Amino acid sequence: MTLNTGCRKPGPALLVALSFFAFRFLNAQVVPNAAWRTIHTPHFSVHFTPPVEMAARRAAIYTERAYAKLASRLVAPRGPIDLVVADNVDYSNGSTTPFPSNRIIIYTHPALDTPSLRFYDDWLELVITHELTHTFQLDRAGGWWGAAQKVFGRAVLLFPNFYQPAWVLEGLATYEESAVTGTGRVQSSYERMLLAADLTGGGLPRLDEWNLTTSRYPGGELAYAYGSLFFDYLERRRPGGVRDYVERASRAPIPFLLNRAASRSFGVSFSQAWRDWRDSLARGAHDAPPPLPMWRDLTAGGRVALFPRWADSASLILTVSDGESATHAQRTNAGGVTRALGRRNSVDAGSVRADGAIVFAQLDRVDPYRIYSDLYLEVRGESHRLTHRARLSQPDVRADGEIVAIQTVAGSARLVRVSRDGVRVTPLSEAALDTAFTEPRWSPRGDRIAVTRWTRGGYADVVIVDSLGTVQRALTHDRAFDASPSWSPDGRLVFFSSDRDGVNELYMVALDAERGTLASEPRLLARATTGAFQPSLSPDGRTLAAVRYAADGYHAGTAPFDSAHARPVPIAPALDPPPLEPVASSDAPAAPYSPWSSLVPRYWLPLIGQTSNARATVGAITSGRDIVGRHAYIAQALFDLRGDEHEGSLSYRYAGFGQPYFDIGAAQRWDRTGIDSGRTRIGDLRRRGRLIDASLTVERPRFRTFSYLSVGGELEQREYSTQPSSLLRRLSSSFYRSRPQYRSLVVNTGWSNAQRPALAISLEDGVALSLSGRLRWIAADSAYRSNAVTAALNAYKSLDVGGFAHHVLALRAAGAYASGRIPGDYSVGGSSGEIVTIAPGITTGGRRAFFVRGFPPDAKTGTRVVSGSAEYRAPLVRPDRGLGLLPIFLSRTSVALFADAGAASDASFGRDSWIASAGAELNLDAALQFDYPYRIRLGVAAPVVDHSDYATRKASVYVLFGSSF
Repeated sequence: MTLNTGCRKPGPALLVALSFFAFRFLNAQVVPNAAWRTIHTPHFSVHFTPPVEMAARRAAIYTERAYAKLASRLVAPRGPIDLVVADNVDYSNGSTTPFPSNRIIIYTHPALDTPSLRFYDDWLELVITHELTHTFQLDRAGGWWGAAQKVFGRAVLLFPNFYQPAWVLEGLATYEESAVTGTGRVQSSYERMLLAADLTGGGLPRLDEWNLTTSRYPGGELAYAYGSLFFDYLERRRPGGVRDYVERASRAPIPFLLNRAASRSFGVSFSQAWRDWRDSLARGAHDAPPPLPMWRDLTAGGRVALFPRWADSASLILTVSDGESATHAQRTNAGGVTRALGRRNSVDAGSVRADGAIVFAQLDRVDPYRIYSDLYLEVRGESHRLTHRARLSQPDVRADGEIVAIQTVAGSARLVRVSRDGVRVTPLSEAALDTAFTEPRWSPRGDRIAVTRWTRGGYADVVIVDSLGTVQRALTHDRAFDASPSWSPDGRLVFFSSDRDGVNELYMVALDAERGTLASEPRLLARATTGAFQPSLSPDGRTLAAVRYAADGYHAGTAPFDSAHARPVPIAPALDPPPLEPVASSDAPAAPYSPWSSLVPRYWLPLIGQTSNARATVGAITSGRDIVGRHAYIAQALFDLRGDEHEGSLSYRYAGFGQPYFDIGAAQRWDRTGIDSGRTRIGDLRRRGRLIDASLTVERPRFRTFSYLSVGGELEQREYSTQPSSLLRRLSSSFYRSRPQYRSLVVNTGWSNAQRPALAISLEDGVALSLSGRLRWIAADSAYRSNAVTAALNAYKSLDVGGFAHHVLALRAAGAYASGRIPGDYSVGGSSGEIVTIAPGITTGGRRAFFVRGFPPDAKTGTRVVSGSAEYRAPLVRPDRGLGLLPIFLSRTSVALFADAGAASDASFGRDSWIASAGAELNLDAALQFDYPYRIRLGVAAPVVDHSDYATRKASVYVLFGSSF
């Protein structure tokens, strides 16, 4: 009797999707091992760490105020809401999810360094109102959605407003942030600037172009800006329509029929309303003249070219992110000739030291949970770190090398001095929730600092402080955002940008050099239809550099400096200060954080699978995660209603150490193999496997590199049976009656430094290395031992040969070796993509280590395998369009020509061990369900060397998700 391995039946149809679904939220930037504490209010549990307790207590008041105001405008959500107040990242943001319960995370970093978010009376109030609006909208579930939730609980698939496009979700929340607070983006000049730039640059983008995945600048901000302005237009057209739309959308049987709900709520479809809105705006559009007379652009790529600083009277240092290359600094002369300098992780200011070195700031990860900004020094193209975890940004260097910068501290941004070597950081202002600073600049003599000071109530004013931090003079005092101050070479003029008349423009103010008093009121240098920023006068006093905004982004340029036509401009009436509610803080007692109540399962979903002999199985899946991500689990079970082949799994991750992660899992599964007697199949050998595994994982994520190490063990017990049962005694080997127990030690590690600019079609200019090893043995017999090692190396090189992105040459080499009494086989063949989770527990696609496209997955098998691939990837076009209001968006397209080869053997790689193929793929970078990005690959592959163990087609066509490698 022989075991017919070629007739082996598959396992369950529904595979366990542990890593993606249950643990993907652990990537949120919250520190799970921090000393979290909790205070409770009538509707919220507010979680915080001790450094931000003052901000959290103020947030507890703001949440209840915002809740009351939103409840008068929208229908209130169900049950309590968890709010996490965090201070572990040096950027401004927040996030909201209704799954598995209503949860909000806000970051306390003030938004002064984010142009679109600068207009607010209080940052905590603004971000809480925005995120709480998401909760009010996403929690709603009526009609059959509500009925389904009564049965299945808060399953992520059963929240109908999750299916809305981002311009509805984010646009509505951005609209409400302004409607409730009287500030925010609808009231600011930034979104009006985007609108004006598009009107003068070719027209408003269509509804289907307001997509989070668009490659059009400013990217996902289109959804926020146009979505909010559009809802503002709709609500003014029919008051109460927003509330009605949220309710209708939350009970619509098909959530993608946006126009139907809009027509009933606003009296007009979204599509028609957009046309009406576009036409009304176009009537008032006009050309955008340059921001200054005789203006000359120095950058042509658009997107981001910011922070012009003079290196000398003939050249500027800029921070540039053009989408095609990684963010970098560049030196640009008056003729527009540029020279790339060092790479940057983020867009921030760089300041030229007297010896030509550049002091700059950039973000970086310091661990998996914290992203901080620090100072660096670039000398002759080499960068050196000046500070570590100091949370410093926006540096400016004095002639003697002393640095002034902004430091993020517990919900505020204070002014600090930093020594030349970065060792000493001296605060020049207090850290206070009601005061923050941004964009400091030394005076030419180095005895004063011009800086923007924000105070509660929305006052962002240019002030002059001395070198010890004492405020000498406020140059402005209004609710406009007066920003980016800089000095004339003689110290008599201060330049800044301001949106005091509704558009961000360039101003100057004269000082009395002897008394330090104002010699004139702020005066406008020139009109700017779409916005001008960051003025800087050359060392010879002849040329003014600045940045202008256009439809394709920011452009740096220069113009001759002439103050003859500068004139005062009155403050726009819209910036008059409204009455502020008094500052208040919750005095509720704080208790240590407890994760247990948030870990209770809040949903379940049914599963359908099959046994090893294709009988139907039914079961369920659930998962949970606590508020700050210390614990996460996913469990599923499938029951064989007509037999005993029950299957199930449980996986749990503990992140309470911070690092390493601790993972443990248990599973039971069945498979079977046919038993032959000669040419006749006489029965089946069934195998039940019970597996327990545990591992510790350490990650080192950085903006430019990523590395990891995982060490774990596995214990598997196998039990064999036959159908009919009498066959077990007739098998020649007693092994199948021994209930063997396998033990394994597993090590995985990897490192990568590949990069991917915004417009890139592929990873570029780097390598990715992975290595794994396994030692396996049977507990009762040390002779049954095996070793296995697998390694892979991917390499990417960009080629600047035209198109909207770089062409890329991508290479891959992989190999594996197994030895011992129970080595196991590797397979060569098939195609490789990415695992896509369709629903909890349901996945499609998968990554293959030894793929050769055009062949079946097991075309060659053996204990020794090698494979390699070469691809030439080239950009095609950027449609950046959807199909009306259908839930699909096509961002970019590209093509790849490839050649694959691989071999498998139990001994040496002879001629008959090899297979090889060639082909081409069309890559579609698309967004499905409106805004969720996927790469869809349409490919054709043909064998060129065919020693497959199975019959192979002359050519095969396939569709896959994700990149090949």
